[in-house]
Amino acid sequence: MSTSLPPLSKSRIFGYSLGDLGINLNFQMIGFYLAYFYTDVFGISPGHVAGLFLVARIWDAVNDPIMGYIADHTKSRWGRFRPYLLFMAIPLNLMLVACFFTPEISVEAKVVYAYVTYLLHGMVFTALGLPYSSIAAVMTQDQQERSVIASFRMFFAVIIGMSIIAVGVRPMVAAFSSEQTGFSLVSIIFAIASTLLIWLAFRFSQERVEVPKERYHLKDIITIIRKNDALLILGLAMILNTGVWVIGNAVALYFFKYILGDAGLQPIFFFVMIPFNLLGVILAPMLTKWIGKRQAFILGSFVVAVFALGRYFVPDSMIWLLFVVSALGTVGQMACSVTQWGMVPDTVEYGHWKTGFRSEGIPIAFFSFSQKVGMALAGAFAAYVLSLTGYVANTELTAQAAEGIRWLFNIFPGLCSVLCLLSLLFYKLTGERYEQILIDLQNNRFHPSVGK
Repeated sequence: MSTSLPPLSKSRIFGYSLGDLGINLNFQMIGFYLAYFYTDVFGISPGHVAGLFLVARIWDAVNDPIMGYIADHTKSRWGRFRPYLLFMAIPLNLMLVACFFTPEISVEAKVVYAYVTYLLHGMVFTALGLPYSSIAAVMTQDQQERSVIASFRMFFAVIIGMSIIAVGVRPMVAAFSSEQTGFSLVSIIFAIASTLLIWLAFRFSQERVEVPKERYHLKDIITIIRKNDALLILGLAMILNTGVWVIGNAVALYFFKYILGDAGLQPIFFFVMIPFNLLGVILAPMLTKWIGKRQAFILGSFVVAVFALGRYFVPDSMIWLLFVVSALGTVGQMACSVTQWGMVPDTVEYGHWKTGFRSEGIPIAFFSFSQKVGMALAGAFAAYVLSLTGYVANTELTAQAAEGIRWLFNIFPGLCSVLCLLSLLFYKLTGERYEQILIDLQNNRFHPSVGK
């Protein structure tokens, strides 16, 4: 195994990270607008949406590890992971367009159509997103370089990608004759851009870390996951941290449209958040270098919890204060997102040392699954609360439905951050321990339990 590699050039990091922009033009379109599209445009009930999101994640429990195994065992002239960027970009974005297309069929048939297209989108997303994220683990083993890669990735994913979707989609959709036509055509525009950016990431990425030639078998997947306690704890933290922003982002349009009475505030809100997202990206590598990745993640979660819970008490008339409190929480949220993705590759070497099996695909598959579980649980929970409180699209809300939206936008993200913070108290893979593990692996030394 190679542990001393020349420093990564900024051009390679930059080019590889463009893939996050491409992926997030697709991913954030789904995350921000699909639930709203299904209930208010496509015309199916929140209950059906909740069921769809949960079924999709149950399937991912099978699909993600299998894809991780396939990626780990891929052999090609482009490496193990890079070919998926080349060949899966078009299928992924065709499924994005399919998700936002409204066929003229019965409501029952629409439910079936939604299940088929959303499940297929999730499968293709795994087939591209999992290998893409795995590349970071084979570009470098240097912890600080991995933090820099994570910062670049979050810059393109959130500062650029999420901001484009959050700020740009509503005005673009409004430019067309109907929301149905608007969402369909806007999805085509972003699908084309996403495909081209993913191909650029293929061009610039490079698999540099040499890995052992021996391969694990399908039966070893459970061992690779079960014995990697750092993987399990970070996966739980990722589920909870994902829940923070998924609930907040998915419910934001409902909050501004029905609670504040102005859907036009939604893109303005996310536009104002852009510099604070950028501040979080800038601060994250500084914090990880100063206090370590785990402590930076804990600090970010604390900041998010304080301001998300505090936002619930801001009066509806004080929109400026709502924006200020949200902006401060956004800095912490972005620091969490950058830090968590900087921690993910470290669990690869830890898992190799702990189990004797080298795998990038399975740990990344587990994190992919964790993130999608977080998205599904948050999305399904939001849809369930809307249904439970009597939400009916495009009508005046009852007091109960309005309060449900307030809790979804403020209280539940704050509670997710508290739980995320608590889970990280059990994460023990410090920087010093990681460096010792690299030395052990270089000398072919493993955890005492390996081979027993």
